[in-house]
Parts: sequence; structure tokens; C-alpha cells
Amino acid sequence: MVAGIRPGFPAAGQIDPEPLAIRRGFAMMGTLNLPPEGLGMGPVPCRAFSLSILSACQPPGDWDTAVGSVLQANLCRAVLVIALGVICPGCQRQPTLIRPFEGISINRDQPAVEIEAWACLEAGWLEQIACSPHTREHESLLVVQARPSDIHAALLLAGFEPGKPGSWTERDGEVQFTPPTGDPLVVFVRYLDIEGGIVEEPIRMWIEDEQGRVAPPTETWVFTGSIMATNPRWMDPGEHYVADITGSIVGLVTFGDEVVGFRQVLADRVDVQPPQWKVRCGHVPPLGTPATMILRGSDKVTKYPVADE
Repeated sequence: MVAGIRPGFPAAGQIDPEPLAIRRGFAMMGTLNLPPEGLGMGPVPCRAFSLSILSACQPPGDWDTAVGSVLQANLCRAVLVIALGVICPGCQRQPTLIRPFEGISINRDQPAVEIEAWACLEAGWLEQIACSPHTREHESLLVVQARPSDIHAALLLAGFEPGKPGSWTERDGEVQFTPPTGDPLVVFVRYLDIEGGIVEEPIRMWIEDEQGRVAPPTETWVFTGSIMATNPRWMDPGEHYVADITGSIVGLVTFGDEVVGFRQVLADRVDVQPPQWKVRCGHVPPLGTPATMILRGSDKVTKYPVADE
């Protein structure tokens, strides 16, 4: 199995389009606790309604082309969730927190995207805030089971606009940095402490500088959106969402494929830039602690004060 790819996700061109659409439609109704008979339309009209919503959000071309794009397929599923809860006669009122994908919720009041995660590092240098399983847990604070492209789709549905990941190049001994673009985000984390109390705090509080001071990053993150790339030979023809393979969800240093990137570009090579951030030992919860990573919008670049202890 390739790291970062959820088992059982079919390749493009291997999906029977109509049954897929029907299964997605009724699966999403189940997520909202909306049985077909509860829609007041009956099974057959409800099936037609589901298919009409899905066809409305797919690009021109056949279904193989549509599902060949991971993001397009994910958006179709999620649009159906929201559409069924908003415009379907007889539907129950949607809760504030909706769950379009496994392990991902959208808080429509903030807006914010909440992602199930767990703590995976207690000490050491950091290169990422969150990653997929079996990728970069040795240098990341959180590990997330949800697929990166699903997180991307959820951020789109929450109203955030993606940009491009940052990058850096080295030429003739000089390093040039290109900052990332996209809507600004702040990253929070929620978990239970050892006494069972709810803790919610900026993820920066889990980080300290190279001298061990509580001097967390003062910049926001941005919705960079990873990148699409041509499939390698061992995959079917087409394109793939790179973060689904590399597992780069929320970055700290700049790999150039993050779903959410740190606004300041930090080279991922120690011979170019020395490490800057590490785990704040003693503050992070024990390994394996369930947590919720929260991506909230920020209408401006947030500068947090630096505190020393």
C-alpha cells in the first residue's frame, strides 16, 4: 500500500458511474440522518434528485473523466450533503456542524474545518504540524487519518480560497524564497487533559524555538491547496493530488506540496537553513491522545506575541 492513500479507494476508470452516484447520494443522506422516505419524494424521485445534484457539480465529459479528478469527486459528494439538507422539501434542519467526509466536520458558524487527529510526537525537531499515517510522524505534531484531498474539499465548502504552496530555490550559493498564497488560516487544537478537562489552544503553544524558549511561530498559515501532478508509471493514466501520496497536510517547513502551508518559507534542508522549531516537551499531550485540529479563517495576518518562560 502506498503511504498516504486510503485503502480501497478505486482508481479512475474503474468505477461504474451510476451505481457510484446512487451510493454516494444515499450514503450522504445517511450521514445527515435523512432516510429517502423522509424527503417526501419516495425512492425513485429521490434517486433522480441525487443524480441531478451530482451531475450539476461535475465538469463536461463522461463520468470516468469526472471521477478521475479526486477533488471533483469529493466535491460532488460534499455538495450533495449540503444540498440535501438545504433545499430538499421535508429535510430536517442541518446542524451547525456538518460532516461531509469521514473524520472531517465543517462548522458553518465560524467558518472552520475540524479534523480528527491524534498526538504523535513528544520531542524532537518539527517539519510539519499534521501529516497522514505512515509518512512524517517522526517530525509532525499530529497524524490525521482523513485524506488530504478531502480536507481540501472541506476547506472549499467552508468558503476558503486556495492559492499555491511556497517554494525555495538555491542558485550560485544564493537562496530565493517564494511565499505561499491562499486564504489565511489559524490552526487550533482541542483535546482532553489528564484530568478530563477540555483544552483548546493555538497549535503554536505546542512549539518552542531551538533554545527551548516558548517562542512559537508568529505567522498564520494559508490554504495553499497542494498541487496536482501527472501520475507516475505505477499508477493508472491521469493526475493525482500530491498530498494524498506524500501526506503533507499542514506544513511548518516548506516541502511545496502542503494542503495548508506556513506563511514563512522555511527550507527543508538543514544545510540551507538550520532547524528552527521543535516540540514543546512537557506541554504536548501523551502519544496517541485523540485531538481535533481546527482550521479557522483569519481576515488578516495574525501576529501573536512572543512569550518567554
